[in-house]
Parts: sequence; C-alpha cells; structure tokens
Amino acid sequence: MNETEQFGIVHNLPFEDYQQQSGLNQSTLKEWFSSTPKTIGAYKNYQALQFGSAGHCLLLEPKVFAKLYVRAPENLRQRGKTGKKLWDEYGEQHPGKIVLRNGEFERLENIRKVFEIHPKIQKLWENGDSEVSMFWHDSEFALDCKARLDWFNPDAGIIVDLKFTNNIGKAGIKEPIQDYYSVQASWYVRAVTQITEKVPDFIFVFIEKYAPHLIRVCPVLASDLIHGQKKIECAIKNISNNISL
Repeated sequence: MNETEQFGIVHNLPFEDYQQQSGLNQSTLKEWFSSTPKTIGAYKNYQALQFGSAGHCLLLEPKVFAKLYVRAPENLRQRGKTGKKLWDEYGEQHPGKIVLRNGEFERLENIRKVFEIHPKIQKLWENGDSEVSMFWHDSEFALDCKARLDWFNPDAGIIVDLKFTNNIGKAGIKEPIQDYYSVQASWYVRAVTQITEKVPDFIFVFIEKYAPHLIRVCPVLASDLIHGQKKIECAIKNISNNISL
C-alpha cells in the first residue's frame, strides 16, 4: 500500500503487510473491555492457535499453505531431548516453513475434504474473496481503523468468518454469542458499512477439529451486533481515558 491507497478495500495484501499498517483493530478492542487491559494471548493455548492459523491458511489460501507449512514424518515426535533435537533438525531442513505434526496435518486434510463438499459452504464460496483487508477513517470515532475479513462477497453483501472448535455442539448456539465474537462481527460489519455505505450480513462458520469434522453455519443476529457495538464503545472509551491520563 502507498499513501494514495491509505483507505479502502485491499485484496491480496500479505498478512505481514497488513499487520504493519496502522489502525485500530478488533484484537486491540478486545483487550480493552475492562478499564484495565489484559493480554489475551497469555490465556490462549499455543497449539490451538497454531492449528487454527494453519486451518485458516489451508481453507482460505491453499497455495500459501503449501509454501508455509510442511508435514512432519509419521514417527517424528517432540518428546524428550532426542525428539526435540530431531524435530529441530527436520525444521532446519525446511527453512521458512512451519512443521506440523503428522496427525495435525492429516486432520487438516480431512477438514478440507469435508469443507469442500459441504453444500452450505459451496454456496457461500461461489463468489467472493479470501483474506480481504479493509482500512477506513471511522466517521463516528474519528480514528483510523482496519480489519481483515476471512471471506467477503461484496455482491451478496456477506462476510464469513471461520472458527475452529473442539465441540461443535457448543459453538454458535449461545444467546447472546460470546463477547469476542459479537465484537468481531460488529467491527467487520462496521468496516464494510463505513467503506461501502452498505450494511452486510455476517456469518460464522464453526468447524469441528476432530472427526467427523462437523460444520455449523451461524448467521449473526441484529441483537448480537448491537451487543458488540456496545462493547466496542466501552473499549474505545477506556482507550481514550487511558490516553488522556
């Protein structure tokens, strides 16, 4: 991006370049729900994050996945000093790539197969683009902002976000939906609305990490978006108060 392309919708922007662009995003907002910000990353499981990142990449950017990830041999384990040494040596043989455990790689491949034949997914994926970056100056908050959408179909006015879960039975059925989910949905809808002046629909797609890899498609309700908007306003107020101190 250059100065003349500071705001708007950007396609094919590498994630590293997106990260370097300034602007308030939904991840930062989530840290400011309370008056005392917390580091969310400390509470997350690293392996779950890695699996989710790999899954997003495989389903949304398969060509990028092939460049970034490599499958570990079936008998390679990160156990004990010897196992860690052999694992590191295998990683050195594949510079610039993330080594995935054999079982994880196999699960991801099985998820991809289920994902590609799911009728609702096929319909959602008929048109649109993955990993769409958005930058705007928010007219209400007077702040430069950004968002990165998993999938966006501008013609149908639909945003889709993928979530991996251990238990599909508990995913997307709570009312209201989890705070983090409602903030993300509200923020992304806000991004599209501010840039295009059209209000899109938002859909979460929950994917079970373990066989049979069930998939649940969950449209976000207007009440959830209102809930998320209130959380966003609270977070921005906390950020503003902290800056003014």
